[in-house]
Amino acid sequence: MFFFLMVLMAALFQFRIYACMIASACVEDALAASGLASAVIDVEEYGRSRNLRIEDTRNAFRIYRDALQYNLALDREGFSAREELLSGRVRLREYIVYNVSDQEVHATVYDGEGNCLAQEKAPLGQVRTPEGILVEHTTIYSRVGFQVMGFMGRFMDGEKEKSVDIVRCEWDE
Repeated sequence: MFFFLMVLMAALFQFRIYACMIASACVEDALAASGLASAVIDVEEYGRSRNLRIEDTRNAFRIYRDALQYNLALDREGFSAREELLSGRVRLREYIVYNVSDQEVHATVYDGEGNCLAQEKAPLGQVRTPEGILVEHTTIYSRVGFQVMGFMGRFMDGEKEKSVDIVRCEWDE
């Protein structure tokens, strides 16, 4: 009987680990898709200089927030309709647009509420996203926090971050 209970506990533990891995993958996919959705480029700038730039970063943030709500099935308060995947509130922690042009990187940093925290410039080749990715082209970085149901009904905090280069595909590397 003891052996059966131990096997059952191990199986339940493995199932919860698998569920957490699925939640993590879903959140990462939603971050990437939402980042690409917010990449609304300045068409006139592209026509003139062939530079892909996101001129209106505030609008890009709003599009990102709305896309993230849709992709994760979040209500207005940030709770997911898919409670088996995400048990608590999903919080947008950081959103950064890295515009690259003329061998310079212009970074615009937003908090989770859409407040512009900083605007910075640096030479191309010297800027990395918070997750350590070198910025070579116009890139969107985002980070969210969330909760998943852990083993024995305990909530576990999770955090995911994703950088999306809007020019180069991952398989081009």
